[in-house]
Amino acid sequence: MTVTLPLNETGTVVLDGSGNGTLAMRPDGSREYWLPELVSEAAPNPAGGIPASEARFDLYIGHKVAQQYFVDGTYTGSSGNSTDKVNGYTVGRHADAQIIGVWTGGDPGAVATMRVQGTKELR
Repeated sequence: MTVTLPLNETGTVVLDGSGNGTLAMRPDGSREYWLPELVSEAAPNPAGGIPASEARFDLYIGHKVAQQYFVDGTYTGSSGNSTDKVNGYTVGRHADAQIIGVWTGGDPGAVATMRVQGTKELR
């Protein structure tokens, strides 16, 4: 029997001294599968206000950061953006798949946030 629930998961990473950071998210349990519909992200200036350096953000769905798993990207990774290009993907621990966000060139010390919304199934 499959149980369907709303998916609304958020993760964070602090950007390093170069303004870079990587965040990987995936289901916790072996029976849980994510069917993402929207991924949102932002890495605001740690002091507040407008980011001093606008980060690039790249989104991957797969087991590592590699061009073959690239889904979408933006040059407004600090100000924030979202993408629905994640529709059609299934993320589960069975294939070691992850939703991976990569920020480059942002403000050092910024707390980058990625939010995954959609549906999750317990199978």
